[in-house]
Amino acid sequence: MQKDQNQPLEEPFFITEEIQAEMIAAGYEFEPPNHIRTVSLSEILAELSDEALAAWPGELAAEEIKRRSRL
Repeated sequence: MQKDQNQPLEEPFFITEEIQAEMIAAGYEFEPPNHIRTVSLSEILAELSDEALAAWPGELAAEEIKRRSRL
């Protein structure tokens, strides 16, 4: 049964520990969302080689190149 998208949900959807345990038992694998980051962008840029950095478009690469030239 599909709900009208304009209608609010009857209650919020939360995965409780009990539901999570049931889902894991049924074979569901929990993975972190793709939008979560574990490293900052400045750390990523610092690890790039000069050649790889040159391929990045925009101001981010230009700022990192300037930062490297001051070191």
